[in-house]
Amino acid sequence: MKKKIVLGVTGSIAAYKSAEIASRLVRMGYNVQVVMTSSAAKFIAPLTFEALTKNKVYVDMFEDEDHDKVTHIALATESDLILIAPATYNIIGKAACGIADDLLSSIIAAAPRDKVVFAPAMNVNMYNNPVLMENRRKLAEYGAFFIEPEEGMLACGVKAKGRLRKVPAIIDAVEGFLAEKPLKRLKVMITAGATREYIDPIRFISNTSSGLMGVSLAKVCRKMGAEVTLIIANSPYEAEGIRIIRVDTVAEMYEAVLREFPDSNLVFSAAAVSDFKPKTVNPSKLKKHDSNLLIELEENTDILFKLGTLKKNQILVGFAAESENMFDNALGKLERKNLDLIIANDLSNFSSTEGKVWIISREKTVELEKKHKEELAYDIVCKVIEGRRLTVNEQ
Repeated sequence: MKKKIVLGVTGSIAAYKSAEIASRLVRMGYNVQVVMTSSAAKFIAPLTFEALTKNKVYVDMFEDEDHDKVTHIALATESDLILIAPATYNIIGKAACGIADDLLSSIIAAAPRDKVVFAPAMNVNMYNNPVLMENRRKLAEYGAFFIEPEEGMLACGVKAKGRLRKVPAIIDAVEGFLAEKPLKRLKVMITAGATREYIDPIRFISNTSSGLMGVSLAKVCRKMGAEVTLIIANSPYEAEGIRIIRVDTVAEMYEAVLREFPDSNLVFSAAAVSDFKPKTVNPSKLKKHDSNLLIELEENTDILFKLGTLKKNQILVGFAAESENMFDNALGKLERKNLDLIIANDLSNFSSTEGKVWIISREKTVELEKKHKEELAYDIVCKVIEGRRLTVNEQ
């Protein structure tokens, strides 16, 4: 049976590219149902999509003559994927705020969030607007996915980020979402975020990791069919539909990780764990007048090293953020901690929504281009499971 894709087309100058997307998807054997906003119909005629898809194109919320079905509910629930390409500032804002005032926004509101994919296209100032960033974050937390726009010449004449991703890249992403679930029946454990080590009741040693990389990995693994446990420290990000264990300190993370590890098939250690902790924690708040204050540190528990000693059939993937000698340090960590793979990146990725990484094994190094971490996570998971036999733990 053909898989069904709802292709949402919104009012952008990039709407003409949606015709090529529709055409390619149809040639690949997908049943493509196009839904346009009224603004999109001013850029490209609905008849174009009807000719390409051989399906009726929906624009008006109330134009359907099939009274046996509620159109927006049927399209939302009976489709395998909802691709919004191009996705304007407006449709992203509507979706994030729960506004459903036309057919396309109503379909998005009624659909499971992990079936919705946005491919943004807009002016660079709109793309960098903090409101859009917040709306993207909200939708990503709910489970939606974004195909990052690229840098290029925009309609305003400025060369900047905001141009719709090239059609082949969008098609590749769609194929990935609709592929068979390679992690089905597998258990994946992921650590994320920044641990804290307390100096006194309110002060602590930590780092600037946001946890976005780990959360993005968790969402991708869930989309691929895995049963995911996310052990996360001090991160604002949420992950709908994923089992989350929230921790604060290294000790708390260590306890949670050891509890979950035996049942895991694949482990991503993406948390930024404090390497050192104060030898003693002051029971009361330190005062300004405390002169000659000296905080003595000691080495913290190495969670990843411990997992390397316990590893049986699990695939164990570590992360290495380095400021210098990145490849040598990452490879040393791989060997020392008995890892299967290590993801190396420089410190500029910390607290950023984008990242560029290298996947290092004992045999080779694979470079992944700089992308938004949500999209980068998909590439990482694909590379990690490529050619590796993951086995289900039989109870």
